[in-house]
Amino acid sequence: MHFIGLFALAAGVVLGGQVFDVAVYGTTPAGIAAAVVAARNGHRVVLVEPTKHFGGLLTGGLSYTDFRTQESVTGFFREYMDRVLQHYVATYGKESAQVRDCFLGAHAEPHVSSRILREMVGEQKTLTLLTEWRLRSVAGGGRIRSATFDKGTITARFWIDGTYEGDLAAAAGAPFRLARESTREYGERFAGLLFFDQGKILPGSTGVADSHIQCYNFRVIMTNRKENMAPVPRPAAYRREEFMQLIPYFTSGRITEVYTESHAGIFRWQRIPNEKSDMNDIKQAPIRIALPGENDGWPEGDAAARAKIHQRHLDYAMGLIYFLQNDEALPAGIRAKAREWGLAKDEFVDNGHLPPALYVREARRIVGDFVFTEHDTQPAPGSVRTAVRRDSVAIGDYALNSHGHQAGGPLYPTLVEGDFSFSTTPFQIPYGVMVPRKVENLLVPVALSATHVGYSALRLEPTWTAIGHAAGLAAHLAVSGGGTARAVPVGQLQKLLHRDGAATIYTSDVAPGAASFAAVQWAGLHGYLSDIVEYKTAVLEPLKKRHGLQYSFAFPLHAVGSDMPLDDRLRGLWAKRTPCGNAPDAKTRGAYLEAVYRQCGR
Repeated sequence: MHFIGLFALAAGVVLGGQVFDVAVYGTTPAGIAAAVVAARNGHRVVLVEPTKHFGGLLTGGLSYTDFRTQESVTGFFREYMDRVLQHYVATYGKESAQVRDCFLGAHAEPHVSSRILREMVGEQKTLTLLTEWRLRSVAGGGRIRSATFDKGTITARFWIDGTYEGDLAAAAGAPFRLARESTREYGERFAGLLFFDQGKILPGSTGVADSHIQCYNFRVIMTNRKENMAPVPRPAAYRREEFMQLIPYFTSGRITEVYTESHAGIFRWQRIPNEKSDMNDIKQAPIRIALPGENDGWPEGDAAARAKIHQRHLDYAMGLIYFLQNDEALPAGIRAKAREWGLAKDEFVDNGHLPPALYVREARRIVGDFVFTEHDTQPAPGSVRTAVRRDSVAIGDYALNSHGHQAGGPLYPTLVEGDFSFSTTPFQIPYGVMVPRKVENLLVPVALSATHVGYSALRLEPTWTAIGHAAGLAAHLAVSGGGTARAVPVGQLQKLLHRDGAATIYTSDVAPGAASFAAVQWAGLHGYLSDIVEYKTAVLEPLKKRHGLQYSFAFPLHAVGSDMPLDDRLRGLWAKRTPCGNAPDAKTRGAYLEAVYRQCGR
């Protein structure tokens, strides 16, 4: 890997005037995945980051990654997790607390994530990494020829926008949407202006579209290990009056905790290795570390506007912690509890131990060939699975989840408007969500095509990274075939994904690495797995908790049961689906699927 940083020379000297096969803008995990995968497939790739921070949220504070079941994490993100696990096993031992707290590699200290992602990039000798190259303009209209940055110009045959904000796509002229659709536009229950509490949509929810953006916050890495604690600084812009509303909650005893694993405090305490926590916002807490309504200018803001919003959120988060630790109007016991945790000295050492990345939950969303909605996360009629998407290139498994848009106002003073959480079924993600209209040689795996509600289930690093993995392979096919994003042969792309151990449909019992993985994935794309469970007699049991608040064991009723006998009902249904030749004469489910894959799928 070639690295060009802050003191880069002029682009013509540094880059030698070369034309790259693939250019990726944004070192989010999805952008990194796309760049690494394209390079692994033999291409000259440039990975460009507008700031000095590498790795997006995964190295910037979000260390307690969001997914529901381990079975949903495959491909590049699973490889990253495996490397995290190997790091903690090698460093501390297989039975160590660090290995336990990393939860199979899902939870990593930011400096560990940064090192592993940099290693994955550095292993690719045809990949050039540029940092602090901020985009200025794009040339080429409907087909990007080159992009000009503040340090030079890059020319590439194919482009991938890996930013949270969709900055490259917007500069290239791709259409996009901001904020929320109305309930009428796509028939989504959670669209538009919404008040939601205790699983219910409340009166006053109009469902009207508006211009507000889901709120952001910092994920603050803290520790209670005394020798590794740094004090929380009093921000220069500290305003005590912002936090005084908390005093009655604590003095009355209505709230007794500051940091909590439940929803009963101010900060959501989430354990990561080495006695650290990834402190997060708690939805509908009396006071939040998010600032609903104060980030609306971020998506289309320039660098100065974003820097101002970034600083305001950082000052607020640090001010809140400082207030809880020091304000004498609070009970002494509360202040003592708040002081049990401090900033981790060994994290973000070049940034005063402060998190460098604002949690941009949502910004622009491109208008693509497929618009992912709330409906794509729910069971299809007469099925326990979501509707089959033949062009699926990734999967997701998380709730519909928004942290809200603005204060509830006089109608519901204690609620944040637009805050919701609702259950989903593991879902497929079609290729078209990252194919923008009007730009031929561009894919957008992060600021992708979805409604606000649909995006709320997609906006997670493992899911974005899975789509980024697919984008890297699609770029490989486009460059190799001389075509556009829209001309990529999705069937061939799916075969490459399955080769890489990346799932295109959820199964609870056939994991990457299994001999039948590719066959089962192909069968799922052709509807076979949707026939397994008889909908009328199915009983969907509650998810069984596995770890913390959000992690569960495998989603029920999504097993293949490869070793189970193939009964007459299923044999008849599968015979009708078999697209070529005669139905295989097999005795088990797995044998049938492997036989039909050999016969029709290769």
